[in-house]
Amino acid sequence: MNKLTGFKRAVACTAAVLICASVFSGADSSVVRTETAHAHSAKLKENQEAISEDKQSIQDLIAKQEELDKKIEETKDDIDAEEENRKAIEEQIITVQQTIMTLTDSISATQDDIAALEESISVKEVQVEEKHGQIVEGVGDFKERLKAMYVAGNNTYSDIIIGASDFYDMLMKMELVKRVAEHDDKMIDDLIVLKDQYEAEEAELNSEKTELESKQAELQSQKEAHEKQRDKLQVLLNESQIALEDMNANKEIYENNLAMIEQEKEQFQKHLDDLYMQRMQINAEAKKKADEEKARQEEERRKEEERKKQEEERLRQEEEKRKQEEEKKRQAEAKNAAQQQDNSDNGGSSDNGGSDSGKSDSGSSDSGSSDSGSSNDSGSSDSGSSSSGDISNNDNYGYVPISQFTWPVPGHNRVSYQFGWRNSGSLVGNHKGIDIYDGSIYNAEIVAADSGTVIDMANTCPHDFGKNYSCGCGGGYGRYCIIDHGNGYWTLYGHANNIVVSVGQHVEQGQVIGYVGSTGHSTGPHTHFEVQVPSSSGWGMVQVDPADYVSYTM
Repeated sequence: MNKLTGFKRAVACTAAVLICASVFSGADSSVVRTETAHAHSAKLKENQEAISEDKQSIQDLIAKQEELDKKIEETKDDIDAEEENRKAIEEQIITVQQTIMTLTDSISATQDDIAALEESISVKEVQVEEKHGQIVEGVGDFKERLKAMYVAGNNTYSDIIIGASDFYDMLMKMELVKRVAEHDDKMIDDLIVLKDQYEAEEAELNSEKTELESKQAELQSQKEAHEKQRDKLQVLLNESQIALEDMNANKEIYENNLAMIEQEKEQFQKHLDDLYMQRMQINAEAKKKADEEKARQEEERRKEEERKKQEEERLRQEEEKRKQEEEKKRQAEAKNAAQQQDNSDNGGSSDNGGSDSGKSDSGSSDSGSSDSGSSNDSGSSDSGSSSSGDISNNDNYGYVPISQFTWPVPGHNRVSYQFGWRNSGSLVGNHKGIDIYDGSIYNAEIVAADSGTVIDMANTCPHDFGKNYSCGCGGGYGRYCIIDHGNGYWTLYGHANNIVVSVGQHVEQGQVIGYVGSTGHSTGPHTHFEVQVPSSSGWGMVQVDPADYVSYTM
């Protein structure tokens, strides 16, 4: 009976060992699947880094697109900014193309990420299923082990020692029991490990499934953004084509108009030269008349002085003659008185009585001399002087003059183009003055920078609107006015919508001479202001920088 029991126990122990070995027989395949999972994780990580970089690039490109969209909108209807608008559209096209390529790369990376996730999920599902099977199998084997133990009986160490045939048999049996107990403990521990691994892999599997859903939603969003960018690119390409066609059309207009513009400039310069010669002739004639008038007045003065001298000589002679006559008369009276005295002394008194020879005082009345020489002072009038004029408008804006000139457009002191070379769209060449402009300048008052005479003006240009070509009026100045201030200074005021003074009219400093418009070669409402002085060669007038005569700030 004891031998049978020992045999049963030995069989049970052997079965337990075999069961334990069979529980972990799939370890090699599990390791292979784990390595595959690690490879998938590495690929996922690489895709994640690529997608993250693409996201940052897309964000930067979208921010750049927003800036360019704003710039395109700002320059869309500005004639002066056609080239800038075209360049902004071209840059936006490149940016959108870069965005589309980046989105394409991101979509591809996301698709790879999704594929890797799906493959990883597939592997993990097999792993989880295997872990679940191993647990089920391990639990079943453990149940068999318990059953085998039950069959073998629950012998204690004392039973084994007492039942041993010898000491060696006792040691062998004790070692066998020990190993069976250790095997039982390890089986339980391995089942717990399997359970923990199963739960962890199942949680990781669920996490990857959630991430997969998120990636699929992100992929859909990227595809929609990609489609929008493609639509935007098509719109930009259309706008670019339109802008290019407009540029080419305007370029053709400009090139066709360029010869006319140059001809207008030459004609206007010739007009200024002719005007200069006319002014020189007028000034020469005025000087000649002034010299003749001065000579005439000098001759009249000389004649008057001669006449006065002759009159004074006549009066002197008359006075001398009168004095001589009076002296003769006095002498005669004295002689007569002496004779009467002699007669009285020699003849004595007569009875007849002597009658005193009545002596009538032939008193001489002073012949009063009246100054017949009335002097006619030939008064000279100062025709060349004038008051400084009313510049209260500029005073109200706190303008501080830096020369004899005042600011020509009171209250509007922004200068869009200065004196000198410029290159802006159709406005290419030497700019001979300053352009005064702001958003509210249209119809503002233009005033005379100083007192003077209007020597030229034009008031017929009907093209009062912004244009990037010359309409052919006023040599490009449209409605303009030129004032001669004397002392070699002229000023010109261009592109007005109305000039309210006439040629030959004298104007005071600060007097309104017109109103701001956009006539002539003008891209928008402004006043073109020039200061001109005689050239060093003495032939014609040349433009100088108005900044030396008027201040830009108030």
